[in-house]
Amino acid sequence: MQNLVLTRIDDRLIHGQVMTKWLKETEAQNVLIIDDATAKNDFMINVFEQAIPEDVGIGVFNKEDGVKFLSQPLEAPTLILVKVPETVEYLIDHGIDIKDVDLGGMGAKEGRTTLYQYISTSPEEDKCFKRLIDKGVNVYVQIVPQNEKEPIEPLINKKEK
Repeated sequence: MQNLVLTRIDDRLIHGQVMTKWLKETEAQNVLIIDDATAKNDFMINVFEQAIPEDVGIGVFNKEDGVKFLSQPLEAPTLILVKVPETVEYLIDHGIDIKDVDLGGMGAKEGRTTLYQYISTSPEEDKCFKRLIDKGVNVYVQIVPQNEKEPIEPLINKKEK
């Protein structure tokens, strides 16, 4: 997809230094948050609108509206943020051309175990990542731009042993 500069899974979505680094690295002019719960939460939408630099556009969509929006050409460099891999899978399954996915942050919670450093996934999320890989998506871990891209499949395979 032309002008899609990064698709990132990060359950914190927009946050401090990491976001600043990714915006600078990708030169994104727009940020799209695609998350059903966030799209219904006016307070969080307002927080994210305040957290993003003034010269960067922001849109917050549920999955269905995200598909509609992304079905049109992106006019400027755009960064997509989602909380979970299932959202990326939904977008791809509904015709959105996403080739690369950065797993930047998924925190520990019930049902998840450590995948890599401070990133935790559940068995269902691991299966979703494998389905994405089977669809030809390059899924990797890269917490900040200075880090090397770490392919996710060996990490999942190691975790499953």
